[in-house]
Amino acid sequence: MLVLVLAFSLGISGCLQQAPQQEKTPTTSPPVVVETTPRETTPPATTPEVTTTPPPATTPEQKPLEYGGVINIGYTGPLSGIAQPYGEAVFAGLSFAAEDINDAGGIVLGEKYYKLKVVGLDDMYLPSAAAQNAEKLFKEKNTPIVFCSHSGGILEIEKINEKYGFIVGAFTTDPRVLKTGDKMIVMYPPNFELIYVPHLSDYFLARGATKAAMLNGTHEYAVAWGAAFKEYWKLKGGEIVAEVPLDYYLTTDYTDAVAKALAKKPDVILLAGPSKPVAGIIKTARMMGYTGGFIVAEQAKLEEIMYYLGIKYDFAKNTVIEGNISLIKKVVGTTAPCSIALTPIAAVDPNTPGYIEACKRFSARLGDTPITWEHVLSYQALFVIAKAMEKAGTTNATKIMEALEKETFPADGYKGFPKFIYSAMFRIYPYGTIGAFNTPGNMMSIDENGVATFSPGLTPKFWGQEYAYTDSEGKIIWG
Repeated sequence: MLVLVLAFSLGISGCLQQAPQQEKTPTTSPPVVVETTPRETTPPATTPEVTTTPPPATTPEQKPLEYGGVINIGYTGPLSGIAQPYGEAVFAGLSFAAEDINDAGGIVLGEKYYKLKVVGLDDMYLPSAAAQNAEKLFKEKNTPIVFCSHSGGILEIEKINEKYGFIVGAFTTDPRVLKTGDKMIVMYPPNFELIYVPHLSDYFLARGATKAAMLNGTHEYAVAWGAAFKEYWKLKGGEIVAEVPLDYYLTTDYTDAVAKALAKKPDVILLAGPSKPVAGIIKTARMMGYTGGFIVAEQAKLEEIMYYLGIKYDFAKNTVIEGNISLIKKVVGTTAPCSIALTPIAAVDPNTPGYIEACKRFSARLGDTPITWEHVLSYQALFVIAKAMEKAGTTNATKIMEALEKETFPADGYKGFPKFIYSAMFRIYPYGTIGAFNTPGNMMSIDENGVATFSPGLTPKFWGQEYAYTDSEGKIIWG
């Protein structure tokens, strides 16, 4: 009997060429697009920085801090097109974090306090456009860090960020970004190769599934996920009965692709792409009579899939409020923290207080829009970066990275946020990459009766990888 397993956190990627330069500003409603015009600038040799000595201890006689100005935080991602909901969620999470940090007094560097401003540019999910945007943000906005939400873009940005001297905030689960040797990257979701591919595959393999069809996307992240899945599934004795690559960003009629996969009578079908097209593919397959399972890579989220399928689900009571739940039974994918926080086992998950607080802070801002890991992980990531800036006493990227490794954690309680999912930053051996947060994975299953079960705290499963996670002294932590 196959059960829907849902893991959480995320992943991402894209293709290539020219970018429209659209700047977005943080807002709690849908952001307004502001056209910007590229201008020629000569990049400085190092990161433009605000540098101070650490502030003296506060005393009752100490004068109020002087306002020092704005520190810009960069973001490039898909703010238009079919991946827009995904890109907007990362942007919103960062923007909400900046708002809340500012409301809590901003960040203190020396005897001055500074406000954060998130500046977003649309790259339409195109890797080359992401690199162009990152360079523009650094040159024109002096951003010590530029966040990007797809692996193709991150890999392109990694070709230039050390030269210019800015950090890449990497919202991706794709391990390729950790194999470049980049000393200024912060990957903050889990690694799909070690968390989601083995854990989700094992769940189905343990329940007798052997025949898998691959109907994953053609964007870089989806191709990488598919390759890892194919290798792992076969390594564990499974069979790939069909491979039907599908462009999730251009295709709107999924009938032909689904028919090719179903013709091979698979036990499970792999889907890798954003939630909206995944929902369409699932609905098409169910309408064509498919009753098997789906492995949905973590780029898509259960709540978003439900939203697009017209399903409302009460995770606290394990009941369907509205819609046809049979559409998503036996579907493997990701869910979001607000649903997890409602499940009974959440009481023993140490990260639950952070989930609850984040969801409380987001709900009024987002209304009916599902709160996803893009929102929550990005929100928490910027808080951690802000604390690292304060510990470093500067916006210099190298010193921020040093503070992230040695001074920032534990971050719990920073600016009133009770519990962060991150508690350390690791290096990647043998590549020398710095670094990746120690983000755990989680799984949720919804069985054929519509009952949800949550399993927190998934740790990496290594299955032949020749790399390891270490601390700053080289001690292996995961590997």
